[in-house]
Amino acid sequence: MTEGSTSSMPLKVQDALESTAVAVAAISATASTPSSSAVSSTLGSRLATHKPSLVPRTEDTAAPGYELQWSHLIHAEIISVTSAMRRNSRWSGMSVSGLSMGSLGMNMGLRGRENQKEGTYRNQESPLMVGFNDLRSRLATTIAVQDMDAVALLDPFLEVIQSGDTNGPITGAALSSVEKFLLYKIIDQDSPNVAHAMQRLAVAATHCKFVASDSVSDEIVLLKILQVLRIALTSGPGDFLSDESVCSMIETGLSMCCQLQLSEMLRKSAEHTMAVITKTMFERLRTITAPVETIDKESEDPVENETILVQAANIQEDAEHVNLTINHNPPTVETEAEAVLSKAQELASDKKGAQEAEKTVKDDLILSNDQGLVEILLETAPPKSYGLPSIRELLRVLISLLNPHDQQHTDRMRLMALSILDVALEVGGKSITKFPALMSLAADDMCKYLFQLARTDNIPILTLALRVISTVFDTMKSHLKLQQELFLSFLLERLSPPAFALKPLPYNPDFGEPLRPTVATPEPDNNSRAGSPSPSVKSSKGEKPDTTVAHGEVRELLLECLSQFARAPTFMVDLWVNYDCGLDCGDMFQDMIKFLTRNAFPDSTTYSASSSHMLCMDSLLLFINHMVDRLSTPKDEAKALEKGLESYDTLRERRLQKEILVKGAAKFDENPKAGLAYLEAHKMISSLNDPVGVAHFLKTSTRLSKRLLGEYLAKPANSEVLKAFIQLFDFHGKRLDESLRELLETFRLPGESQQIERVMELFAATYFATKPKAIASQDAAFILGYAVVMLNTDQHNRGVKGRMSLEQFSKNLRGVNNGENFPPEYLAEIYEAIRKREIVLPQEHEGQLGFNYAWKELLRRAETTGPLVISSTSMYDKELFISSWKPIMSAISYAFNTAQDDATLQKSLTGYYQCAILAAHYQLPEIFDRVTMSLARMTGLLDTPHNPADNRDVVVDGTAITVSDLAVQFGKSYKGQLAAVVAFGVANEHGNMIRAGWKPILEIIKNLFINNLLPGSMLEVEDFLAGTTMILLKAPVVPEVKDKVRQDSSLLSTLSSYLLSSSYSYETAREEPTPEEIESTRCTADCVAACRLEELFTDIRLLEDLPLTQLMEAIKFVADGNSVTKATKSPTPSKLYNPASVFFLELMISLTVQNRYRVQALWPIVFEHLSDIIREAGLQSVLLVERAVVGLLRLCIRLAHNDDMSKQVLDALDLLLGLPIDVVPEVAEQMMAGVLTLLKADTSCVRPNLNWDVLFALLSSTSNHPEAAKYSFEAISMFVAENGGGNVSVENYADCVDLLIRFAAAGAVGAESVMRQESGQRGGKSQMSKAQASAVERAKKAVEMLYKLHSQAPRLISQSKMSADLTWSAYWFPILVGLTQQCSNPCRDVRNHAMIYLQRALLLPEIVTDRIPEWVVVFDKVLFKLLEDLLRAEIVQQDPAGFEETRSKACAIVCKTFLHYYFRLLEWEGLQALWMNVLDYMDAFMQTAQSDQLYEAVPESLKNCLLVMSTSETFSEATANSPDSLWNVTWNRINKFLPNLKAEIFPPQVTEGGSSYAALMMGVGKNIFSVVGATEYPASSPPTSTPEVSASGSAADVSTGVDQVENLHHYEQAAQSLDYYPREQAAAAAAAVIEDSGLL
Repeated sequence: MTEGSTSSMPLKVQDALESTAVAVAAISATASTPSSSAVSSTLGSRLATHKPSLVPRTEDTAAPGYELQWSHLIHAEIISVTSAMRRNSRWSGMSVSGLSMGSLGMNMGLRGRENQKEGTYRNQESPLMVGFNDLRSRLATTIAVQDMDAVALLDPFLEVIQSGDTNGPITGAALSSVEKFLLYKIIDQDSPNVAHAMQRLAVAATHCKFVASDSVSDEIVLLKILQVLRIALTSGPGDFLSDESVCSMIETGLSMCCQLQLSEMLRKSAEHTMAVITKTMFERLRTITAPVETIDKESEDPVENETILVQAANIQEDAEHVNLTINHNPPTVETEAEAVLSKAQELASDKKGAQEAEKTVKDDLILSNDQGLVEILLETAPPKSYGLPSIRELLRVLISLLNPHDQQHTDRMRLMALSILDVALEVGGKSITKFPALMSLAADDMCKYLFQLARTDNIPILTLALRVISTVFDTMKSHLKLQQELFLSFLLERLSPPAFALKPLPYNPDFGEPLRPTVATPEPDNNSRAGSPSPSVKSSKGEKPDTTVAHGEVRELLLECLSQFARAPTFMVDLWVNYDCGLDCGDMFQDMIKFLTRNAFPDSTTYSASSSHMLCMDSLLLFINHMVDRLSTPKDEAKALEKGLESYDTLRERRLQKEILVKGAAKFDENPKAGLAYLEAHKMISSLNDPVGVAHFLKTSTRLSKRLLGEYLAKPANSEVLKAFIQLFDFHGKRLDESLRELLETFRLPGESQQIERVMELFAATYFATKPKAIASQDAAFILGYAVVMLNTDQHNRGVKGRMSLEQFSKNLRGVNNGENFPPEYLAEIYEAIRKREIVLPQEHEGQLGFNYAWKELLRRAETTGPLVISSTSMYDKELFISSWKPIMSAISYAFNTAQDDATLQKSLTGYYQCAILAAHYQLPEIFDRVTMSLARMTGLLDTPHNPADNRDVVVDGTAITVSDLAVQFGKSYKGQLAAVVAFGVANEHGNMIRAGWKPILEIIKNLFINNLLPGSMLEVEDFLAGTTMILLKAPVVPEVKDKVRQDSSLLSTLSSYLLSSSYSYETAREEPTPEEIESTRCTADCVAACRLEELFTDIRLLEDLPLTQLMEAIKFVADGNSVTKATKSPTPSKLYNPASVFFLELMISLTVQNRYRVQALWPIVFEHLSDIIREAGLQSVLLVERAVVGLLRLCIRLAHNDDMSKQVLDALDLLLGLPIDVVPEVAEQMMAGVLTLLKADTSCVRPNLNWDVLFALLSSTSNHPEAAKYSFEAISMFVAENGGGNVSVENYADCVDLLIRFAAAGAVGAESVMRQESGQRGGKSQMSKAQASAVERAKKAVEMLYKLHSQAPRLISQSKMSADLTWSAYWFPILVGLTQQCSNPCRDVRNHAMIYLQRALLLPEIVTDRIPEWVVVFDKVLFKLLEDLLRAEIVQQDPAGFEETRSKACAIVCKTFLHYYFRLLEWEGLQALWMNVLDYMDAFMQTAQSDQLYEAVPESLKNCLLVMSTSETFSEATANSPDSLWNVTWNRINKFLPNLKAEIFPPQVTEGGSSYAALMMGVGKNIFSVVGATEYPASSPPTSTPEVSASGSAADVSTGVDQVENLHHYEQAAQSLDYYPREQAAAAAAAVIEDSGLL
């Protein structure tokens, strides 16, 4: 060959010749004879190609997949196949080294012989051997595996595979070799001509032929074919396979799957291979670019235009051969063989013609050993890699196998198709949605067939069908909105029994809202899913659906499928958003919740839970769990998720519109006019006078009855609406039958001919307006349309026996097209379309035909309904939870009560907890309360009937525990303990959400408390006396004091008192608790500890106002003895101790104290409860009343600083005044300790502008109490002493005086001990008790404080608005009266103390005024009252000895006081009467004197008075001549009881000394008393100041009086040095000394 001839060859052929030693048939070409130099120059190279290379080759021993040298591996495979061939008789005598003469000479430029091609017989009989020899030759010249031509490598093996002369072992060996080449990557993506090699491999594997032997051996070969197909497609070189090759491989695999004569093992292997192939193919969708343009809509007749690329291959098996062939090649895609054929025709035209070349190629199918075809193949461009066409074809074939109405397909084939289809959807389900060509198959036929298969009771098919359905909606649900609605409705229908078969449930699972009005329509299949077909195919018109309620395993499978849907986090939300809020969809969410809750309950007859019930329960819990999970979504992410979603308000408005539409449709079906009026009233229709608006609504609404709609439109009165209705259709470019089909599918054509005619006339007018070419006039359109309706009836009515032919149809329409005939082809198209596809009027047909119509309607709606919105946000969860919580809670509660394992209990408790979380998050206290109440009921601790008196205290391991019936039962209740932990855990975490739920919680706490199961910290309370104390579970036992007098008590009374005494315990009659009871009690204690009850009220200050108020009301509710589990009567107060009442009272007080800054909201509740207790204190337990008093005062102490609560504080104190008299002593100590603490806490609360009557009344009521009086007296002492007495005000002065008088009077308890001490009862002296001594001491201090109040009188008088005439009696007189009263106190110490301070008070200069009436009052109301009391026998009998001294002092005080006022009363006309009263009382004292002391004291006092009086002119002997003179009257009265007194004082003989003595007395009398009682000096002047000397006395008298005053001061100072006298008694002692000395 010359360079020119070489260069004229194709480049690929030239490269092949240079790199291989295989002789390839060259295309004949004219070339000049080469020169010898050229021959010699090429001879060496050409000879060298047939000699082994002596140059060491560098081989790639590190190629992936093997470590053996690649050439050795190929040689080994060649030997394996040829050895198998030599074992066969056909090739046993052949030489494997036969020569192929001529090729070498031709390569060297020699001319070949004519008959060289024929060869010898041996060479003609071994073409397969020749191929392996050629491969060996090529291997000898190939250096690296990367240079190994893939076609050359595979050709010998592929020839063996496709040869029909080989047997099974030979074909199997060749298949194994090919598999190994791909598996070991001898052939990979980079191999030369790998694309062509893979096409040849696909053809050979799918056209494999071999001689049959036994079935086992043959199936081994078929199994190896499957392995080769799998490795060919899944390996790297598989990407070079074309769509045609892949389709052939699919056919081969499917054929093996479907051939029943093959073994089960082989069919399963083929199915597995198809699954792997399918997985590989659909994974490829991820790398394929989705088309931008949409595919054209399919023809109305899918049967005619359906493209069939793959059909099941036939395995032809007879006694001699197994032939795996393809029925036909795909007509739409040019196969590789056809491409080679066309190329061969062009090349062979110069030699033998196109026919011979075509025959050669068709006979050998490009697999012959003709080297020319190899070269043609090499020149052909690599085919396009497989992609969307083959994937779509595989999907179409798999879907077609699912058709349940295709009788050619068996259940085995459907099972196979389902399993493979599931793999396809699992791998590429989401990717399918990107390709309209694939999505159209999935949305239409696949869903339709799958839904129909879901009706079967064949368990294997149903299982796989449901799995595929779940996969479909999991991967492409956003594109299958209406399909999902249809399937879910089918599931609910299949799983729900008819309404009449529903059994009553133990709980109410219905929604809390009123039921929506149902749409009452005449059609039996009209439901809320407007326009959606039902998979439940009806057998004939008028019959009930043949969908029966699923039972047994079928039901389990359907529920599993439903639960698979529910596992999607957004499933329930998507139902609500897309369907419940969709105008044309059903309420899928509500229907789903109702179904799940109703079926979550076990059978009401057996009450046994099954897996089906738990599946429903799990679905409900998943719904709750998903909502809780969405709460944790970060805000930024949540906002991003909400973008593009409709707001809740928008959906809510749409739901309202939907309700209107549903109701309006129901009214329309009853009365179309009324229905439209209702819709107009609710603005769903703009106006009934607008035909276009009405028509648009009627056309778009899918909820109206099609029959009634047709009747409404056909009425003459609605012709304008009908016209507008028809004009809404677009008939342009459509045949008349297509347009009529479109129209009649929207409503049912009426039965009357006039109505039909009216509809057809308007239709003809509208259609003719589109200017159809085949119709000449409007009348022609009307006639043709009518004819189409009749043809449809003729062709598809079962009652018509003879069907109309096309000729008859055409004949009937002759000359009606404006005098001419319609085009024959036009009529033929109409006829065929009607014959093949009936115009199905709505609700006219049922069964499969009706289903197909409804399915078409569903697809039509799907074009405009939009995608299914996926809502991953929580913006709708609140509404969903509100609308579904009641049935869900009922189901959870029942599941908990019937649970028999931990898993179910955990699910139920988790459901409760998550419901509580949702209720708390969305601020739904009502729901939260229901959760709390439900949990509380399940604890078993509510309304316990156990009697706390039966409790027994035992010590276990050093710990005291109380064994009670409640503790034992609760310790045995595993469910109750779990519920308690969850209940209190929820309450601790979300206390702000509890409203009415506090009541059951508190009732549980109550029952735990009375059984001594609460933590000790919850029983601690504050106390004014003990600081901190514990609430008693039992009333303290008061030891009964035996009556010493009655020593002869009867036996019966003794026994009765023993049995009725509180110290008797029933425990003594009970047996000791068993170990089991003790263990149960310990379990209860551990559970209570786990509940963390003490933390429930720890952070009560964090509660908001409303829940805190609700808590307080709940405490009052439970404390009053009410129960949440049963109605109770109004509690009746009882004196028996109720520890629970005390506990809740203390809890209420404690919570109020902790929230004192919000006390305004709590005070009414707390005060009402305290008022109820205190006002009925006489009927209540004393301990309860005491704690109520303590609590009330604790609140007052906390509120004292709050100016806004001052009135409430006083109201609280005023409430204490209402305590019954017999109750006050029992609570007095605590009460007064609290009052004292109140005053100490904040004295600012003690303000003059407050009503202090309350405070002083409380102090006064306890002045005689042995324990409480000390607190009361300390309170009044602090009150008077603080602020320099400034607390004493005009308002409280009288109360203060009265209170001090009461405390002074309380000292009378000391008299008894003094009398016993003096009488010497029994064992000598009787000491005064501590309480008596304290009372006496308080009385003495009270007297002193009463006296000191005089220092506040001037201030109070100045502040007072009283007139001057009243101030003395208001401020001075009460002090004198109080001191006078205590002068007759039975206690001697108090009495003497009062005498001293009374004398001081009477001599105070501030008390002496110029107003004579006030002086008179001092005598009448003070002094005479004192003398009168001292004359009373009952008073004197209290201390006979002591009162003698008191009388003596009283006489002295009276006389001194009279002398103090004497000189001021000289001008008063009542002086004589006043003096007579004094003498009368002195006479009475003398008559009643029991001792010499009084008998001597009266005359001495009178002496002093008379001597001083004698210094005045009014009382002098000079007046003796007047019978009525003071002198005569006085001596007349004195002589009656002291006849010698006058002579003793005024003897008849007057001496000089006597005269001077009388004068001295007169001077002293005038000056001393004028000095002490002078009123002209200011109040601040000391009473001992030296006054001016009165002019009525002489100078000597004055000097003498001054001396006496000085002596008085001297004696006072002397008396102060005596330790015996207190300082305040020094003046009185000094005066007594002076008196005794005779100076006065």
